[in-house]
Amino acid sequence: MMEEREVLATSIDGGTDSLQEPGTETAAPAIATTAGRIDRMVTSRQRTYTAELMKAHVALMEREVILSKHIDLFRLVNRHYYTLQKWHDENTGWRIQRSATAIRLVRQLSATTPGYLYDRLKEPRDFACLTWILWYAENRQLTGRGNEQQFLLSQLADQIQEQSTSGVDEDAAFDFRRPSDRYSIQRALQYLEDLGALQLVDGQTKEWAQQAEDADVLYEFTDVIRSLVSAFNPQLLEVVAEYINNEEKVLQPTLLQNILGDLFPVMAIKPLVRAWRTLLLGPVLLRYDDPEAFAELVEHTDEVANDLLETFGWLLDVKRDYACIVRASGMSSGPVTSLTPFGTSDQMAMLMCTAIREQVSSGAWPRPDTYGCVHVTTEDMNALFYTLRERYGENWGNEARSKGSRSLLNDVYKKMRQVGLLRGPDGAGNVMILPTAARYSASYERAGQEQKLAGKSKSKSVTLTLPGLDESA
Repeated sequence: MMEEREVLATSIDGGTDSLQEPGTETAAPAIATTAGRIDRMVTSRQRTYTAELMKAHVALMEREVILSKHIDLFRLVNRHYYTLQKWHDENTGWRIQRSATAIRLVRQLSATTPGYLYDRLKEPRDFACLTWILWYAENRQLTGRGNEQQFLLSQLADQIQEQSTSGVDEDAAFDFRRPSDRYSIQRALQYLEDLGALQLVDGQTKEWAQQAEDADVLYEFTDVIRSLVSAFNPQLLEVVAEYINNEEKVLQPTLLQNILGDLFPVMAIKPLVRAWRTLLLGPVLLRYDDPEAFAELVEHTDEVANDLLETFGWLLDVKRDYACIVRASGMSSGPVTSLTPFGTSDQMAMLMCTAIREQVSSGAWPRPDTYGCVHVTTEDMNALFYTLRERYGENWGNEARSKGSRSLLNDVYKKMRQVGLLRGPDGAGNVMILPTAARYSASYERAGQEQKLAGKSKSKSVTLTLPGLDESA
């Protein structure tokens, strides 16, 4: 279209003087109107193309799998496939797998702390079940068709239970007579079903989980499972699992390249590629974890920020010790990179961030180290949380108020780890507060408190400082 416009403009500009007869000067406005119309049409098409491409980039990044039944989105990503793949070749090194039924961005980690969460998978044993199901699928000759893709849930459970007992203690192994383990495998199966990797052929998983008499379920693997299995590396998983389960290394940097060493040379990637991967997967790129990648990002901040905005419509926030992506509110399918004022555990985490900042500012807690991290103990955190509960506990929901402080604090630890605010505690009771905790400042306010309106109001609101706006962090 741009070439056609240029040719047309050339013929108009080059032929006007030679062809124009005396008294026909009024043709010029008509020509100008035509050129203006073409210009507007080209601009409109360019905007549409840019918006479509951005939508395709975001969909590919935010969805684990795009199925052919999502007709419009599937066609959109297919239409822009080569442009999308070219961008990832240049920035992340990730590959886009596509078939007649599914499209998937195969994402490779650079750190062991990605910020993605899945509502279906809540407990560590849920993820363990998911891993075992992928192992089971890999061992079932996935090139087959029909009945070779089908399996009974009871057979799957027997295989997982048998294999999980190898080299582990009795408590760590799966025993599907336990209701908790049955619900874990149910959640893992439902997650794969939601992805389109499984389909229910016959039976009810709920009945099997509740141990109804003679209950069993027939499942069938779909083509999507091939993509998941192709990215599944049991040896890599084993090495990483051993590292992250070592309590002495809980506070150590999470750069995957350092953990794997020479075991997986393919993981040795360029620093800026590592920066892109960590930023996109979330929750945060820390200078502490990968100084080399962080330095490369700082050197190319403007370039990366512009590319991020043009490609995804997202903002890049770079501070002295960390960098992260700021997404628009309401994007629930992306990494968990921020806290919200709506959940009780989120509120408690924000209040802890505020209290931590006050402790450091007052000198009660040690100053941050060279990477902006604050090192404290579980005793310090316990005392701080007890103080917060006494002060703000009445604002929390009934469920939170009915729990013990130790249980609530464990929930806060979990939330702060997910969002990238904290590491630990380790086996010795040490906790490392990350520099990202300084992004938050929150407090409770009663409606009408400042204006002292007539009458009593019991409604409350949470006041917080939005992430990315505090330049002093």
